[in-house]
Amino acid sequence: MSMPELKPIIFYDIPCVIPGQAWSPNTMKTRYCLTFKGLPFETVWLEFPKIKPFYEQNSLVPTTLRGIKGTPTLVHTLPVIMDPNTNRLITDSFAIAQYLDEQYPDTPKVLPNNTAALVHVFHTAFFNAIRGTILLACFRGAQKLNPESKEYYIRTREERFGIPWEQFATPEKREKQWNVLRAVCNTVDGWYAKSSGQFMLGDIPCFADFAVAGLCKWIQCYFENQEWEEVKSWNGGRWGNWWRQLTGILIVQSSFFERDALDLGTYMTRAHDERDIIIIVNRRVKY
Repeated sequence: MSMPELKPIIFYDIPCVIPGQAWSPNTMKTRYCLTFKGLPFETVWLEFPKIKPFYEQNSLVPTTLRGIKGTPTLVHTLPVIMDPNTNRLITDSFAIAQYLDEQYPDTPKVLPNNTAALVHVFHTAFFNAIRGTILLACFRGAQKLNPESKEYYIRTREERFGIPWEQFATPEKREKQWNVLRAVCNTVDGWYAKSSGQFMLGDIPCFADFAVAGLCKWIQCYFENQEWEEVKSWNGGRWGNWWRQLTGILIVQSSFFERDALDLGTYMTRAHDERDIIIIVNRRVKY
């Protein structure tokens, strides 16, 4: 089936108070995969309390484990996609990446050259590394949720971690977790330093990069602008340069992405000079 004949994939994401603004690190991984592949897709926004009923209505089985009061528990999460071209529902960002590579082999691979196992190890290590920022992430994330989701989110996170909401991001905890975030960036910078290119597997981004990009997008959306600018300056400016290159590739690569949700539409007006645009165009991924 050629690209023009494809029906748009339905992508389920979590809204916030800014209409059309994507923000979740987990769902961003899938949004970036779809965009990178140039696959047409449409977003359906589900508030947090609607996710479990959605699973139940579609006979989906949760596969994500979260520690709730120290006990590993299956939870209902997004992303989920529904592909009308195959009538399949797929949960979990990594499983979705594998499905998209297998189902649409003529699009750029997000798990290229038999790297799925290695990328999965990276994905696991990365999220284990950022686990120390989870309370700050929850506190910041709740601030821009719609009222229906915000009440649910605060209540379930208090249950999950067993502490009152006001203790999630005290000044002391905030400083400690910010330092953890910087340490994570130092660690991941070391991983990237071993690559032959800008991205984890060289000059072309893959699912591992989209996992890191999801964290960057969350910081951009939920932290103060000066905090995001500080992060971009860390490790010799790696993250600002890396973010600019990844964003540019996604713009050039796809004609189907949703500019408002990705917040990529202003990128070209922010390019420092014509050289930036030349670099981006030269890195267009061949099908």
